[in-house]
Amino acid sequence: MPGFTPFTSNYQDLSSNQGYQFEFRCDVCQSGYRSEFQKNLLGMGSSILGGASSFMGGLWGARNAAGAAQEITDRDARDKALQKASNEIMPLFHRCVRCNNWVDETCFNKARGLCVNCAPNLAAEMEAERSSVEVSQMRDAVRNTTVFSGDTSTRSTECPSCGKPVGSEKFCGNCGTPLGVAKCAKCGAELAAGTTFCGNCGNKVS
Repeated sequence: MPGFTPFTSNYQDLSSNQGYQFEFRCDVCQSGYRSEFQKNLLGMGSSILGGASSFMGGLWGARNAAGAAQEITDRDARDKALQKASNEIMPLFHRCVRCNNWVDETCFNKARGLCVNCAPNLAAEMEAERSSVEVSQMRDAVRNTTVFSGDTSTRSTECPSCGKPVGSEKFCGNCGTPLGVAKCAKCGAELAAGTTFCGNCGNKVS
């Protein structure tokens, strides 16, 4: 349509005196898509005219004329550049009819015709929820697992009789020696491995 320039609110103007370029962003994930750079021939022509006015000492106001010409004609050039960029990039976007956000293919639920904020992808949400439940179950299982409930301060890691490594078993797997914490027969106090006399009552350990 003549005189009509399509535009959206999800773009940023990256144009300079050298040319025009625009970056369009998804309103949900903020992924960016840049349009092809378009050279600004009007800006280059204005620079040439500006140089000529300086060379001629400002004769006939050439510098002011060049600046005014650029300001007027650059508006139309920028609009045309924006229109071209919009035609180039906007086919990659969809507009959500519920929230009016512009979103790219990744953030658009084609089955519902809405963005993923308004109509989440059920398959993706199901997998995310499944993973969350599995992590929760794993944590519960770890919390409910008893690794060792005994007193680790007095438990020996070697058999006091044969010196072989032992774990949480009650008897040595190599020689059969009881591995539980010994107690004094008189006062019941716990005895460290290799103790001859009870440190609590002085009773001789048999």
